Amino acid sequence: MLTSPYKKPYITPPVEHPRLMVRREDIGRIKENFNREECREAVALWRELCEERILCKGADPEYGTYDLVEYLAVEAKALKALLSGDKADARDAIEAAIFLLENSEFDKGIMKARWSGHLIFVSSEVYDWCYSYLTDEEKTLIVTRCEAMAEKYFEMGYPPAKQAAISGHGAEAQLLRDLLSLGIATYDERPDIYDFCAGRIIDEYVPSYDFMFAGGYHHQGPAYGSYRYTCLLWGELLLYSMSGKKVFTDKLGELAESFLYLTRPDGESVRVGDDFFETKAPYTRNAPFAMPMFFAWAYTGDERYKKVFLKGLDREYLVPTHRGIDYYIGGSYGEGLFSPTVYLVWNALTPMKEEKPMLPYKYFGSPNGITVWNDGERVVLMKIGELWGSNHDHLDMGCFQIYCGGALATDSGVYDSYHTLHRRNYTIKTVAHNCLTVSDPAKPSYGEWREDAPYDGGMRRPCGAKEPKTLAEWQEYYKMATVLSHTESEELCEIVGDMSEAYCHTCDKVVRSMRWEPKRGDCGILTVHDIVSAKSEDFTKAFNIHSLTEPRLVDNGVVIENGDYELVCRVLAPTNAKLELIGGEGREFFVDGANYDTEDKQNTECGWGRISIIAPEKCKDTEFTVEMEIIKKENRK
Repeated sequence: MLTSPYKKPYITPPVEHPRLMVRREDIGRIKENFNREECREAVALWRELCEERILCKGADPEYGTYDLVEYLAVEAKALKALLSGDKADARDAIEAAIFLLENSEFDKGIMKARWSGHLIFVSSEVYDWCYSYLTDEEKTLIVTRCEAMAEKYFEMGYPPAKQAAISGHGAEAQLLRDLLSLGIATYDERPDIYDFCAGRIIDEYVPSYDFMFAGGYHHQGPAYGSYRYTCLLWGELLLYSMSGKKVFTDKLGELAESFLYLTRPDGESVRVGDDFFETKAPYTRNAPFAMPMFFAWAYTGDERYKKVFLKGLDREYLVPTHRGIDYYIGGSYGEGLFSPTVYLVWNALTPMKEEKPMLPYKYFGSPNGITVWNDGERVVLMKIGELWGSNHDHLDMGCFQIYCGGALATDSGVYDSYHTLHRRNYTIKTVAHNCLTVSDPAKPSYGEWREDAPYDGGMRRPCGAKEPKTLAEWQEYYKMATVLSHTESEELCEIVGDMSEAYCHTCDKVVRSMRWEPKRGDCGILTVHDIVSAKSEDFTKAFNIHSLTEPRLVDNGVVIENGDYELVCRVLAPTNAKLELIGGEGREFFVDGANYDTEDKQNTECGWGRISIIAPEKCKDTEFTVEMEIIKKENRK
């Protein structure tokens, strides 16, 4: 029995079964889903899964016994039993789950916590949906095996007391879906599991995310932010579908809107933070938010989310042909966060709400401080970034991005994997973004991940880049900037931020203002103004702009071309700035005398390199003003 340090949850599972994802009154709606046109392919795949043989040999023996399709099959068999009420169907699901529990091993898998967690989850579905056909011995066996797997494979440990809510794998499915599901299913026999898991979620996760989502944005960026958002919605939907009560702020449902604003006209995501979308299969790259939108729609009933989900729904999202092994290549979530069964159970969970019109601009407030303009043709992102989240968050406070017909000013580098030299020495660093760098010739290692890491003159790394353990720790030690003002309208979007804390090791003061005027110039002008007061006149101050194509130097500026558009960058201050082009073959990711290359360039927007606008004179105080105008080439004078 687990001893919980958390308060007794004020929401508890009802006394009857089913109660995991579905209540008895939901059966009619689920049966209706089998006749909906939008569910036609899911129904066909679900029927195939019900006939799948369970062998437990693994999709690839090199990675142990995990086979996502077999787990989806057990889940499908359990739903079949729930809907039919037939003992033979129930025994089929029960015996399949027990066979997997008794014969699975994940020691060879790099995703062992996710894979074992998936088995815990589907076993919990079987436990709840086939409850009346389980023997007492089988109930004990399922719980014992699930607890043993969690203890052996979970990064959070068992009981799940490790890791944090704010960043890292603690914000994923281990607790928010897998063990919470086990706790709900087994509450009659083992209430301690639910009390620990739900207790931690309510005591720790709810206040953390209520604070984090107040601004309507996830600090881990579009890729990992939307993935962890999906996991968080799993936790909320499990509690909601069980009790009819919501534990998180209403901002949880609204946050999905941020992903709409971060969707480019070509369907891809704006690159912010570690981005795994661009290295995956086309169905993921071209519809990156389809899966999160399903859960957001189930939670809110917002028609906008449903449209994005259905437009991006691909068969591979339902039953991946890679069977969960080639997760990083295939793109669908490798631990079954979505499946035909999940679709059929939670489709139309919440009554549809009328679609709300979206303004072309939105400000996402504290603890983020980000303004996005997205009118379906032009996307302009202006980020101050008040709190840094570590993990997949980059050191990119004050960055901007411009997209029109293609990426014109963007991040560079690629997320090739978490521990690569390319990512750690370049991609996550300030120099890889459209940000300021202030370089001390002594090259101190302020918070770097290792002493010999390359020096880029970028922002500090709070707490040695460790993930914040608590909300209080995050608020106290990871503060990087403060939004001083912001304005949004169809004529003007402007955001001003004090970023002195991000540069406190090299500067006494750094203030950046970003002003987007969509109706000025040919296709809009972004003006960025910086006030920099360095600690020494010997420090080199540079304003950096990154491009996908080789830029062209012109008088007092540079021109970046991509497709039918170009970005004309005019340096208004300092008047005698030095413009340096750093890029091209062998210099795309150049920092501190070395190029940190990646093999993962194919089909990625890793970039040509950067333009560094360098203050030429020795002085502590410098102001940069750079005006960037989007021009359609056919309109060029």
